[in-house]
Amino acid sequence: MNQTTLSQNLLGLRKAEAIYDRVVQLSDLIFRDEALGNKQEHLQELTFLLQGVKGTDTILTIFNHRTYLPELEVGQEEFWGLLPNETKDERMKSILSILHKDYAAFPYESVNWLADIFPKIPYEERVNMKVHHCCMRFIRADDKQIRLFSQGIPVQVDENRNFRYTLNYIQNIQHLIKKDFTNYWIRISYGQNSELVQTFHSGSKDSSKRDLLSTREKEVLLLIAEDLDTKKIAQRLFISVNTVGNHRSNMIDRLGARDTTALVQLAKMTGMI
Repeated sequence: MNQTTLSQNLLGLRKAEAIYDRVVQLSDLIFRDEALGNKQEHLQELTFLLQGVKGTDTILTIFNHRTYLPELEVGQEEFWGLLPNETKDERMKSILSILHKDYAAFPYESVNWLADIFPKIPYEERVNMKVHHCCMRFIRADDKQIRLFSQGIPVQVDENRNFRYTLNYIQNIQHLIKKDFTNYWIRISYGQNSELVQTFHSGSKDSSKRDLLSTREKEVLLLIAEDLDTKKIAQRLFISVNTVGNHRSNMIDRLGARDTTALVQLAKMTGMI
């Protein structure tokens, strides 16, 4: 993929993120009661919003955490390709059946991890929550490759702030991820200023309250995002050129980014920088 095509894709993703933010603003209209009301009206609204991101391999979905199935979806047919016309439960199984064998453990590992950590988060900290999943690989029936990135926020919670429904914004970020990357990672941010994080990386099976990138790595990446070269970054941070290079390589390897441009984009999409 050449630089022009990559830049166009990144512009498309940023446009999609703006659409997602607008959906979040409207979400209080959808969740006034426990039951999801006016489904057709809201489906039409989501469909209209998705027109703004058409061509960027995107789904908007409202997910029910009691049934563990989507309540509403827009863009799913274009995203997943031809799947049997079946019930939601059967369709979910069909989607999991095209998950690449390298990610066979993802469904139960991710669910078990979330089920383990969430009850341990204090009630007062369960605010401004965002959940990111990244890099899972799927292969459609037409052999198109999907690298899934999902950003979810709760739009209805119960009295204990457990999720009832989340709004999920799902993208194919195949162009951002290295072809030989076989891991996935999850990041949850929360707290009054989204200052708290918990992460899981399938490569190390490491569950941590530390972010996927260290404080120093974020400092390096912010300067990379400002388009400073390696020498200037080293001077600014009073470290060696080799150290800057090592930080860059370590971040790329950990997140699976295909290059530095993709690394910056992934970090921005997840709020790490």
